Amino acid sequence: MMPEVPMDHRCGTRFPCDLRVLVMVHPGVFGPGVLLNVSISGALLQTPLVLSPLTKIELEVEGPGMVRSSINASITRREAHHYGVAFRGTNNTAVNRMLRLVQNQTEAGQVATPGEPPRQHHRRPPSNPFIFNSR
Repeated sequence: MMPEVPMDHRCGTRFPCDLRVLVMVHPGVFGPGVLLNVSISGALLQTPLVLSPLTKIELEVEGPGMVRSSINASITRREAHHYGVAFRGTNNTAVNRMLRLVQNQTEAGQVATPGEPPRQHHRRPPSNPFIFNSR
């Protein structure tokens, strides 16, 4: 008999990234976060905030060529300070813009793939504290 393997129910391809976000839990709780990978339906979020499954959150995302956008999401699972996040609502425009940004960074070789050592970038840091693409 084969061991039972958990099913992966994601829609779309996951793209590795290192995208800084602001995580907001209403009312009035917020903190930093990093999206480690994204797909059309969700993301893997790293944050020092302690969040429970089913918690509704808002992610403030901004990047090169992408105006600041809010994405509503829910926590689906938790492992230490890593959280599975499902995007919810109808803000597909913001999710699509974020995916294009991440795909462009991946194609340009700006994101390390899993198991690959972090890459060093010699750029001036961006002025926005929510964006941090260097590793």
